[in-house]
Amino acid sequence: MKKSVVLLLVCGMFISSFTAYGQTHVKVMYEQGKYGGWPANWGMWNWGNEILVGYSYANHKDISGHGHSYDPASSLTKFSRSVDGGLTWTMEDAYENGITESTWENNLGERSKKATKLAEQIDFLKADFAMTFRMRGELFGGTSFYYTYDRGRHWEGPYELTVPFSGPAPTGIVSRSDYIIEGKHSMTAFLTVGFGDDEKNWRQVACVRTDDGGKTWQHLSWIGPEGINSIMPSSVKLGAGKLLTIIRRTKPAMMVTFLSEDNGKTWTQLNDPVKVDANGHPPALLKLKDGRLCLVYGIREATTMDDGIGMYVTFSSDEGKHWSKPELLRGKDGAAWDIGYPRAIELPDGKVVATYYYNNVNWGDKYRYISATIFDPKQK
Repeated sequence: MKKSVVLLLVCGMFISSFTAYGQTHVKVMYEQGKYGGWPANWGMWNWGNEILVGYSYANHKDISGHGHSYDPASSLTKFSRSVDGGLTWTMEDAYENGITESTWENNLGERSKKATKLAEQIDFLKADFAMTFRMRGELFGGTSFYYTYDRGRHWEGPYELTVPFSGPAPTGIVSRSDYIIEGKHSMTAFLTVGFGDDEKNWRQVACVRTDDGGKTWQHLSWIGPEGINSIMPSSVKLGAGKLLTIIRRTKPAMMVTFLSEDNGKTWTQLNDPVKVDANGHPPALLKLKDGRLCLVYGIREATTMDDGIGMYVTFSSDEGKHWSKPELLRGKDGAAWDIGYPRAIELPDGKVVATYYYNNVNWGDKYRYISATIFDPKQK
């Protein structure tokens, strides 16, 4: 059944009348004349009720036709931090916090510092640890990484990511942040890797691991066939040696699921979790404390789903084999196609906070902004 929607604005907070999950929508970063975009490109982390999310911050630019309404040359990385479970947010400058290399959508000019080789092992089990991977291009170039021991207030890096891949040499490692901590010096990461020749360009997802705190990385496997444009994995650990990843594909737009039962060495494709549209959409996958999987994603075309453009959620109770009917988390509030790229975390009380970029163009506000939806996955 379709649900009518009323949105109330109270102190910058939107409260939706379709409250199957008690959702509340909060503006993380909104400025007139600015464009906020793509949390999935940067990362989101939490330490209890303290949350940090990264995103692109640029000047708004009016455009004609179908495209992103921003000035790429002005784009920088920003963080926003919440210490109350996502209800209020404060912006932080990524460069001042140590993100000092020019990478994709982070144009630092002469301030940029060159990535170096990591000399000391990273302790992945530090209580206030986080890590981020930063790509320099979408097909060509490399990826660097940073780590923090103080919840992102200061970042160490950039460090060059080097992986001895099996098979044909790639044109670049073009990764966002997707990793699973395995131990003090052990981490499994899921990378997007670029390939190109005179006839065809594509990207493929690789599973890699370090056992020496990030100094060296071993290529474990390619996930899925080559020649298909596969990017932006979102991955969880289901149990001992059992990994699940959901991957964005473009042309045709798909979300595909792969399961490994040997800790990343081999993969089996499962049923697709959801239908997507446009150029595909990145997944935000969580394993909840109650054992279910939670998947948040965006829909950019009005005809794809009965409820139209918006942010959606679905759940799996059998480790990704089957998924519930997707439900609208946020929509019917004037959004045009330029939305999504979510990240999500679970709070200590079991609520989920999903961040994404959004707009209300069809209600007369042309600016894109970063938003958060706080919802209770147990409430129905």
